[in-house]
Amino acid sequence: MKIVLGVCGFGLGHSVRERPVLEGLLARGHQVILVTNDQSHDFFNRHFPEVPNLRVYVPVIHTTPQGLDYQATADDPRNGQGEEQRAFWTACAEVERRFGRPDLVVSDYDMVSAQVAYLFDVPLVTLDQQSKFLGYECPSFGDFTPGEHRRRLGYFFPKAARRVATSFFAVDYPAVPRFPVTVIPPILGRDVAGRVPAPEPGRVTVYLSAASSLAQPLEELVEVFAELTEHHFTCFVDADPTRLPANVSIRPVSRAAFVDSLSRSEAVVATAGHNLITEALYLQVPMFLVPFHHYEQQLNARVISESGAGRAAETVTRAELGELLEGLEEHRRRSRESDRLFTTFDGDTVFLDMVEAMLHEGVGA
Repeated sequence: MKIVLGVCGFGLGHSVRERPVLEGLLARGHQVILVTNDQSHDFFNRHFPEVPNLRVYVPVIHTTPQGLDYQATADDPRNGQGEEQRAFWTACAEVERRFGRPDLVVSDYDMVSAQVAYLFDVPLVTLDQQSKFLGYECPSFGDFTPGEHRRRLGYFFPKAARRVATSFFAVDYPAVPRFPVTVIPPILGRDVAGRVPAPEPGRVTVYLSAASSLAQPLEELVEVFAELTEHHFTCFVDADPTRLPANVSIRPVSRAAFVDSLSRSEAVVATAGHNLITEALYLQVPMFLVPFHHYEQQLNARVISESGAGRAAETVTRAELGELLEGLEEHRRRSRESDRLFTTFDGDTVFLDMVEAMLHEGVGA
């Protein structure tokens, strides 16, 4: 079958998740055209040079805790570059030249591939972690509500043949009948799947996303780490502090180095991204999470804290981080025994079987 796969390019999480999906589609004999932007375009060009990869452009959307910031979105200079329309129509022309008409479009939070589905009048399947906020009555936390995600998803994907959400936790909130969403287990990147945890005593990995706006400067975090002298903190950050204590090292952000460090760590200090949490759960690494000031990471951090797989806070303190490090085995035990956290990580196989069933039933014919 002829499938268009769209992958969001903000960060690498979507690309890492979609790599095993692309590999599975190709292994099952399907023809695939990629629709990508920014980092996803570079990622798939590097790893799959033989797969057609069409570069497109998407708007940079600004948010508030309750929803979207329309004026900031309008004022962002990246949204006025003038390349979007030409890139979109060029991509459509290339899809038509290679496929005539695709059988199916799969989108991981990429709105341009959804437009391709609508234009060619073919079924669209969305695969992301955000759709659960549309399909379920997820709770609000103070100022943080799922409104941002609902509006984004409604704008990106107003119509879909099927909506699928990969999740590291079981979604037990009431369903929203007009937006049915199928929840599947998390999808692991190929560079993590199959790794055996080998924690080294005292080793802690620290990852602070380039997009983060933490309440603490890096220098203050380093001071906290310096007090925990029985541990060594390997920090993956794009920064270069002038003074470092003996138990702290700084590494440039590198996917391969980060995965290697995480698999050899007793704990991780990080922001609360879905993929990072999935990888830490798979490798049985307790987490100290410092979530972004937006809804998804706030919910992720709350689930991990409530399940006992780690702790969450707005800032890192000596007392709270020390408590996590003193109770690592208890956190591992609670993670293993949690009824809410997924213990299988085969979401790509589950999704691929779902696509095969749809195509077999003639959904894409």
